Amino acid sequence: MPTVLGDLDGEGWVVVDPPEEDDTHTVVGRYADEPIRAGVLTDKVEDDLDVIHYRYRTGCYDLDVKVDFDIGRGMVRVERAEGYDIQKS
Repeated sequence: MPTVLGDLDGEGWVVVDPPEEDDTHTVVGRYADEPIRAGVLTDKVEDDLDVIHYRYRTGCYDLDVKVDFDIGRGMVRVERAEGYDIQKS
């Protein structure tokens, strides 16, 4: 069964909708109305008044989450983390 992260793996930066009000704190956005859950924070790539860009390890994926306050958009990028040999179907 495909997952949201599996669907987004290798697709580059994708604009996502914000979490819904009743989503848990682990949900960082929504894609095709499905929640995107972040795992362990591994890096704060950028954190200033204009942009935040955090990287998470979520299962076998590296999940980059970026919010650009100038354009009012949230984006995610998903890539398989090093050390995982998973075939995309």
